[in-house]
Amino acid sequence: MNQNDSLQHSILYAADPLCPWSYGFGPVFEKIQQEYKDKIRFSLVLGGLRFGESAVPLTSEFSRVLKHEWKDAEALTKQPFQLEILEKKELKYDSFPACRAVISAQKIRPEIAFQYLHGLSKSFYHENRDPTSPETFLGLAEKFEISKKEFLSVFEDKDTEAETLNDFYFGFSLGVSAFPSLVFSDGMESGILARGYHSYEQLDSILKDYFRAVRF
Repeated sequence: MNQNDSLQHSILYAADPLCPWSYGFGPVFEKIQQEYKDKIRFSLVLGGLRFGESAVPLTSEFSRVLKHEWKDAEALTKQPFQLEILEKKELKYDSFPACRAVISAQKIRPEIAFQYLHGLSKSFYHENRDPTSPETFLGLAEKFEISKKEFLSVFEDKDTEAETLNDFYFGFSLGVSAFPSLVFSDGMESGILARGYHSYEQLDSILKDYFRAVRF
């Protein structure tokens, strides 16, 4: 049995690779994972920030809104953002392909799911790579020693498409309405532990209060 299988407390990390606050939160979450790895089992659910009818092209007005949001996220999270990609009017702001790519990487190598998510967010926000392009997903997959052939096979599978949608609806069913969000479970109860961006210090305080409350 894996050591994590015996952990009573679990946290579900709800994030979306096209959410600037999820990108900014990446280093905080990695630090929390390391700090609480012996107390908490961490798992991932993809968000569905924009998909289907809510996926829209980058109009001038939408680009202006995103620029303000990205600048706010950069100021608060201290993560670097590059804004040039917001000038590409042909780009469709659709998080479904990127979420599907993370699901694909997770199916092939479960242990890299969080790293692949953070890497994909960085490729969009900092490197300004197309977040809907298979080339972006394949390039990142190769960095994790996943061949293009294997990744494409999983990415294009209809089961992966269904699993991606299932992730979205599962998160919605848990009350996830903003990204990033953390959902706790102690085996008896579950609920939203944190919604939206938090600093490490803020989240560490929340977790310490949680464990004091459950007398862990």
